Amino acid sequence: MTSLSSIQIQALVRDMDGSIRRHRKLKNSDPHKFYETVMEENKTLYEAFPTIFNKHIDGKLDATFFEMLKLRHKMDIGELTEDDASKIVGQKLFDRFVAPVIGNAPTPEKPLSYSEYYKQFENASNTTKSTD
Repeated sequence: MTSLSSIQIQALVRDMDGSIRRHRKLKNSDPHKFYETVMEENKTLYEAFPTIFNKHIDGKLDATFFEMLKLRHKMDIGELTEDDASKIVGQKLFDRFVAPVIGNAPTPEKPLSYSEYYKQFENASNTTKSTD
Protein backbone atom coordinates (compact mmCIF):
# COMPACT_ATOMS: atom_id res chain seq x y z
CA MET A 1 0.00 0.00 0.00
CA THR A 2 1.27 3.44 -0.85
CA SER A 3 1.92 6.02 1.84
CA LEU A 4 -0.42 8.58 0.28
CA SER A 5 -3.59 9.33 2.23
CA SER A 6 -7.06 9.20 0.70
CA ILE A 7 -7.14 13.01 0.67
CA GLN A 8 -3.82 13.17 -1.18
CA ILE A 9 -5.05 10.63 -3.74
CA GLN A 10 -8.22 12.63 -4.34
CA ALA A 11 -6.13 15.79 -4.73
CA LEU A 12 -3.99 14.06 -7.37
CA VAL A 13 -7.12 13.06 -9.29
CA ARG A 14 -8.48 16.62 -9.09
CA ASP A 15 -5.12 17.91 -10.39
CA MET A 16 -5.50 15.52 -13.29
CA ASP A 17 -8.94 17.04 -13.95
CA GLY A 18 -7.18 20.33 -14.61
CA SER A 19 -4.69 18.69 -16.97
CA ILE A 20 -7.46 16.97 -18.90
CA ARG A 21 -9.34 20.27 -19.26
CA ARG A 22 -6.21 22.22 -20.29
CA HIS A 23 -5.32 19.72 -23.00
CA ARG A 24 -8.78 18.60 -24.16
CA LYS A 25 -8.19 19.88 -27.72
CA LEU A 26 -5.28 17.45 -28.02
CA LYS A 27 -7.53 14.54 -27.10
CA ASN A 28 -9.14 14.59 -30.56
CA SER A 29 -6.29 15.99 -32.65
CA ASP A 30 -3.46 13.87 -31.20
CA PRO A 31 -4.63 11.30 -28.63
CA HIS A 32 -1.12 9.93 -28.06
CA LYS A 33 0.29 13.40 -27.29
CA PHE A 34 -2.73 14.07 -25.05
CA TYR A 35 -1.98 10.91 -23.05
CA GLU A 36 1.74 11.68 -22.84
CA THR A 37 1.15 15.31 -21.78
CA VAL A 38 -1.38 14.42 -19.09
CA MET A 39 0.89 11.61 -17.90
CA GLU A 40 3.88 13.97 -17.60
CA GLU A 41 1.83 16.51 -15.62
CA ASN A 42 0.46 13.80 -13.33
CA LYS A 43 3.47 11.52 -12.95
CA THR A 44 2.84 10.77 -9.27
CA LEU A 45 -0.69 9.52 -9.92
CA TYR A 46 0.43 7.63 -13.03
CA GLU A 47 3.25 5.85 -11.20
CA ALA A 48 1.52 5.20 -7.86
CA PHE A 49 -1.97 4.42 -9.19
CA PRO A 50 -1.80 3.53 -12.89
CA THR A 51 -5.26 1.95 -12.88
CA ILE A 52 -6.87 5.11 -11.46
CA PHE A 53 -4.92 7.23 -13.94
CA ASN A 54 -5.96 5.11 -16.93
CA LYS A 55 -9.60 4.86 -15.87
CA HIS A 56 -9.73 8.63 -15.43
CA ILE A 57 -8.06 9.47 -18.74
CA ASP A 58 -10.43 7.02 -20.47
CA GLY A 59 -13.46 8.60 -18.77
CA LYS A 60 -14.28 5.40 -16.88
CA LEU A 61 -13.70 6.55 -13.32
CA ASP A 62 -17.01 6.42 -11.47
CA ALA A 63 -18.51 6.72 -8.00
CA THR A 64 -16.90 3.39 -7.07
CA PHE A 65 -13.64 5.35 -6.85
CA PHE A 66 -15.15 7.59 -4.15
CA GLU A 67 -16.52 4.59 -2.25
CA MET A 68 -13.01 3.14 -2.21
CA LEU A 69 -11.53 6.47 -1.11
CA LYS A 70 -14.00 6.59 1.79
CA LEU A 71 -12.84 3.15 2.90
CA ARG A 72 -9.22 4.23 2.50
CA HIS A 73 -9.92 7.30 4.64
CA LYS A 74 -11.47 5.13 7.36
CA MET A 75 -8.33 2.99 7.28
CA ASP A 76 -6.15 6.13 7.40
CA ILE A 77 -7.84 7.31 10.59
CA GLY A 78 -8.02 3.85 12.18
CA GLU A 79 -11.77 3.24 11.91
CA LEU A 80 -11.25 0.18 9.69
CA THR A 81 -8.55 -2.40 9.28
CA GLU A 82 -7.37 -3.37 5.82
CA ASP A 83 -9.05 -6.75 6.36
CA ASP A 84 -12.40 -5.10 7.24
CA ALA A 85 -12.19 -2.85 4.17
CA SER A 86 -11.38 -5.85 2.00
CA LYS A 87 -14.48 -7.68 3.27
CA ILE A 88 -16.67 -4.64 2.51
CA VAL A 89 -15.25 -4.40 -1.01
CA GLY A 90 -15.75 -8.13 -1.54
CA GLN A 91 -19.39 -7.90 -0.46
CA LYS A 92 -20.01 -4.89 -2.72
CA LEU A 93 -18.47 -6.73 -5.68
CA PHE A 94 -20.57 -9.82 -4.92
CA ASP A 95 -23.74 -7.72 -4.67
CA ARG A 96 -22.95 -5.88 -7.88
CA PHE A 97 -21.75 -8.69 -10.12
CA VAL A 98 -22.51 -12.14 -8.70
CA ALA A 99 -25.87 -11.91 -6.91
CA PRO A 100 -27.79 -10.66 -9.99
CA VAL A 101 -26.35 -13.52 -12.10
CA ILE A 102 -27.28 -16.26 -9.64
CA GLY A 103 -30.73 -14.77 -9.14
CA ASN A 104 -30.36 -13.57 -5.55
CA ALA A 105 -30.80 -9.89 -6.26
CA PRO A 106 -31.94 -7.44 -8.90
CA THR A 107 -29.31 -5.87 -11.11
CA PRO A 108 -27.91 -2.91 -9.18
CA GLU A 109 -28.02 0.60 -10.56
CA LYS A 110 -25.02 1.70 -12.56
CA PRO A 111 -22.67 3.80 -10.39
CA LEU A 112 -22.58 7.53 -11.02
CA SER A 113 -19.90 8.67 -13.41
CA TYR A 114 -17.05 10.77 -12.04
CA SER A 115 -18.57 14.00 -13.38
CA GLU A 116 -22.09 13.07 -12.18
CA TYR A 117 -20.66 12.42 -8.71
CA TYR A 118 -19.19 15.92 -8.53
CA LYS A 119 -22.29 17.54 -10.07
CA GLN A 120 -24.43 16.34 -7.18
CA PHE A 121 -22.28 18.41 -4.81
CA GLU A 122 -22.33 21.45 -7.08
CA ASN A 123 -26.13 21.26 -7.20
CA ALA A 124 -26.33 20.91 -3.42
CA SER A 125 -23.95 23.83 -2.99
CA ASN A 126 -25.98 26.02 -5.34
CA THR A 127 -29.20 25.10 -3.51
CA THR A 128 -27.64 26.00 -0.16
CA LYS A 129 -26.37 29.35 -1.48
CA SER A 130 -29.75 30.28 -2.93
CA THR A 131 -31.55 29.63 0.36
CA ASP A 132 -29.09 31.66 2.47
